[in-house]
Amino acid sequence: MSDTVILVNPRAGSGRAAAVWERARAAVPAAAAARLVLAGDPETAARQLDDALAEGNTPRRLIAVGGDGTVHLAANRLVADGLTDRVALGMVAAGTGSDLAKTLGLPMAPGPALDHALHADPRPMDLLRVTVEGTKAGEGADGTAAAPSRVVLNVASAGISGGVARRINAMPVRRPTVYLTEALRAVVRYRAFHGRVTVDGEVFHDDGIYLLAVANGPSFGKGMKVAPEAKVDDGLADVVVVKSLPAWRVPLELPRLYLGNLLASSKVIWCRGRRVRLDPAGEAPSSGAVPPLEIDGETLPGAATDFEILPGALLFLR
Repeated sequence: MSDTVILVNPRAGSGRAAAVWERARAAVPAAAAARLVLAGDPETAARQLDDALAEGNTPRRLIAVGGDGTVHLAANRLVADGLTDRVALGMVAAGTGSDLAKTLGLPMAPGPALDHALHADPRPMDLLRVTVEGTKAGEGADGTAAAPSRVVLNVASAGISGGVARRINAMPVRRPTVYLTEALRAVVRYRAFHGRVTVDGEVFHDDGIYLLAVANGPSFGKGMKVAPEAKVDDGLADVVVVKSLPAWRVPLELPRLYLGNLLASSKVIWCRGRRVRLDPAGEAPSSGAVPPLEIDGETLPGAATDFEILPGALLFLR
């Protein structure tokens, strides 16, 4: 196990990750020989993780214990350090949503999840590179904000989802129903923004946008199937646009996210592509600014954004 680094975010899942790690470690005693990075502060975690991944001491496995945001941090450090071809990433789900773990079919119980990550063979999966124009160092919440771009494992989205994610991330305690509850609350005050979405050089949509999802995986927000046809290893991003719709209609459409038939709605268009460009224009929601972006549950300031699929760019223990 000396070739393994385990990153534990004890704050993930409203503090549940610390207990998850203790149960996992008790169930798999061999994990005690792995190098441990224990940090709830994203900047500290990023710095300590870089030290653990330093040249001459490079592990073969990096296992993140936490939510999608913790895995997001780990993946971005591997990319920043140029290690995606040498270090395989795994996870023990302990977050509020844990959509990625469910998409990949990983064990959800702590002990089996850790044992799986320690012994599974690495398999390639795609990443999504997200570049936001004008993003400054210090923006973002996972220690990777100074980078010119970020990589996303699951879903990047613009529209109502960004504000929901920002409010949820500010909560010290998050109940299991928090995503649905906050989405319903956001419906009352949210207005679509105007944006142009270009896919592989051709204009796909140029009008009001309630939600844009550029998806590597099929679900976000604890089981909301925003791109039910998406696959993490097909070399393509699923691009889903929910057009402008009145507030009264949103509760009628929302069940589609859980039933998996969102793409059948007359207010939804979708396609697949490798490169996506969002150019916002005109009035956006209540603040008058472009709504924040949501990336693997984290947020970035909203602006013109490029999304690019990176086929097979990450080795994942799945």
